[in-house]
Amino acid sequence: MAKRAYPPPPGAAVPPGGDGIDGDKGTRRYIFTQADMEHFRRSSSRKELLGFATALGRSCSAGGGSTPKPGGSKGDNNYNGKGPTTCGGVGRYRYDPSSPLLGLSPAMASVHGSLRRMAETWMADVPPDEHARARFGNPAFRTWHSRLVDRSEAIVRCALDCHRSRVLEPRRRRKEEDEKKAHDEGEKEKASKDEDSEMRDASADKGGVTTAGETTGKGGEGVVENFPLDVLQSCSDAGYGAASDAPPSPLSTIAMSAEDAERESEIIDELRAYLHPAFGHPVRLDYGTGHESSFLIFLFSLAKLGCLGNSRDKPPLPSAMAPVALSVFSAYLAVTRGLQKDYMLEPAGSHGVWGLDDYHCLPFYFGACQLQDESREKDITPRSIHEAKTLEARGNDLMYLGCIRYVKELKPGAPFFESSPMLDDISHLPNWGRVARGLLRLYEGEVLDKMPVVQHFEFGTLFKGKFLPV
Repeated sequence: MAKRAYPPPPGAAVPPGGDGIDGDKGTRRYIFTQADMEHFRRSSSRKELLGFATALGRSCSAGGGSTPKPGGSKGDNNYNGKGPTTCGGVGRYRYDPSSPLLGLSPAMASVHGSLRRMAETWMADVPPDEHARARFGNPAFRTWHSRLVDRSEAIVRCALDCHRSRVLEPRRRRKEEDEKKAHDEGEKEKASKDEDSEMRDASADKGGVTTAGETTGKGGEGVVENFPLDVLQSCSDAGYGAASDAPPSPLSTIAMSAEDAERESEIIDELRAYLHPAFGHPVRLDYGTGHESSFLIFLFSLAKLGCLGNSRDKPPLPSAMAPVALSVFSAYLAVTRGLQKDYMLEPAGSHGVWGLDDYHCLPFYFGACQLQDESREKDITPRSIHEAKTLEARGNDLMYLGCIRYVKELKPGAPFFESSPMLDDISHLPNWGRVARGLLRLYEGEVLDKMPVVQHFEFGTLFKGKFLPV
């Protein structure tokens, strides 16, 4: 029986901004009732998404991701999605805000460039409506979001184009060269064997013995690709341009077949469906952990396509995931925090003072993982969030401290233990490992297991709705 998305049952509430069935082309909503929610809780989609979030966090911890050398190769890491990640290499990845592209794949560098363009120019181009009187939600955000919808195709296409031109096409050329080399070596070996056979025959006639020369086999082990900074910079610049009103020309010079072009168009439509809600809702004028999760789904889908430096049949290695969790997510936060402040987006599903902050969850988890077992940060404990000098000095490169600093900037009047009691309680935990485990459980329980959040999720061929709603 073919799986399909059911419309909401009679009398069911349909969230504002949607018809309850279809999202963008190729995606559908599946979660409308509590029965649907139970199906989602048991689904492989939820398991894979939570596993992806977990792996992103663990890649940031000590031993989770190696620090790449520009133009070199990364360590031989291994991630199977079933447990803690480990990695070889010369040391863990360290996020450096002054060199944010280091360690990214070409596709992720393109996404980073597009996010940078959004943060630097979009809000300046679309200033808040000064005549709006609502406490939350400036209507100018609708214009901003319309720009996102208009330019998202170019943004997504550019990321895929960088992946194709900088990863897939070089791989194809190397494969062709290896096959040609193997063919030439095979022909040479065959000729050598024929010559040896003739020599043996001649030697036998003379009563002597000769032996054939040894051949050297070709090793079949590959290395994890690492990209020079000039390549990543060109992809970032392309992504920056794709987010403008005049997208750049494609980097790839290889023409696609009609079938491949149609498939790529479908993939682009699906990725756009995950990207559009990642920055807030244009009707409700709000933003929350569900929108943040849409960006996670966007990254998860790109990983499914091999765009995090992996192949399509293998998950990304920790050394490729750590730069995404810390660098790409930092660029994403620069955009969303600007939207929250400039357009006063209403917190969606906020627990008020009993939440982490009004909008986010994942950056706290990634940031806590970043601080685990870190010799350089051995003096930075969970209690260090109460030290203003530490927040100011390290808030740019340590994500958790940056999150705390942002919360304090939004709520400057009240004492921290009153305005953010949960974060204050967390500061009394003994180590960052306890903090990270608790935050991951919080994300699972308060985001992925809450129907008001996940009922808005779209599903397609990359983030699959394999369950049947009732």
